[in-house]
Amino acid sequence: MENPDRPKTENKIVVSKQINYLKKKYKDYFFDFFMLFLAVTLGFFVNNLSDDRSDRQREKQYMKSLINDLISDTTQINEVHSDIKNRISGIDTLLRVLENQDQENFISSFYYFTVKYLNSATFYSGSDRTISQLKSAGGLRLIHKIAVSDSIVNYYGFSDNVRYNTDFCLAEFNKILDFEKEILYFKYLRMHNINSIRQMKDMELLINDPVKITQFYNQVISYPSLLMNYNSLISELKMEAESLLSRVKESYKL
Repeated sequence: MENPDRPKTENKIVVSKQINYLKKKYKDYFFDFFMLFLAVTLGFFVNNLSDDRSDRQREKQYMKSLINDLISDTTQINEVHSDIKNRISGIDTLLRVLENQDQENFISSFYYFTVKYLNSATFYSGSDRTISQLKSAGGLRLIHKIAVSDSIVNYYGFSDNVRYNTDFCLAEFNKILDFEKEILYFKYLRMHNINSIRQMKDMELLINDPVKITQFYNQVISYPSLLMNYNSLISELKMEAESLLSRVKESYKL
């Protein structure tokens, strides 16, 4: 006769083995999950580290390019400032000529000073290569130095204001050119060197109308004021450029 307790003992042994088997599997699952999590986390960290290193390299390249732009800007500002200063002096002499139309060499002097100082214009254009690249590529986010980023935004904001004034000065200059086309014979410029015009005799005006000449005078007289204000603006822009240049070099050890 079989012992009634025997099946119970076997059942207990089987259940015990199943529990031990399940416990072992749970540990394996947890370990696999942990290793997978660790691998993903490390991969994410390494990828971010690589991206950050790449961003810092790009940032430094942009800053080197910006330095070149700022050097070019300051050089151009110096040239424009000097040219405008000389032009203002020449226009002042022209105004004195127009105020004394009875002088013997009035027409030749009129031609000379008008053509020499009011037949062309030099204004600041600036180098916006780097800032254009930064804006189009969303590169401003690469600049992690907040002080540098703010200085760049301020500088190019100031530069935009100078360009607005450039357009205004050019508009006034074009009005002066329109008067010149009405008053002067430009054939003299084709036939003679500018320096020889002042010594020429028997020169004529296209229209020797005192009213038209007075209107020209009125148009010209306000132009030096605009140029003086413009020179002040680009002088301030130069200081901003030099300040930004110094900050970028110091921040990035360039």
